[in-house]
Amino acid sequence: MPRGIAAGESARQLAKRLGRSPSTVSREIARNGGRDRYRAALADAAAYERGRRPKQAKLAQRPALRALVEAKLALCWSPEQIAGWLRRQSSW
Repeated sequence: MPRGIAAGESARQLAKRLGRSPSTVSREIARNGGRDRYRAALADAAAYERGRRPKQAKLAQRPALRALVEAKLALCWSPEQIAGWLRRQSSW
């Protein structure tokens, strides 16, 4: 049984059912080919690709920094405490 766009639901109906804003649903449909060409599986794959980072995270690029952060976490420092401490350190 077709669901969503294939069943003829409007963007407003879909948004209400999904708990999203109608404008968000409308943009999603437009971004992925419009009502005539939208396919959920293809849209999901495209969203995954768009969400990937274009480069490695800073902790992946800098093993020494990662080790330092891991050491602070092992001492039960919060991420906020570590970030504040790193800001005060001029070498990082």
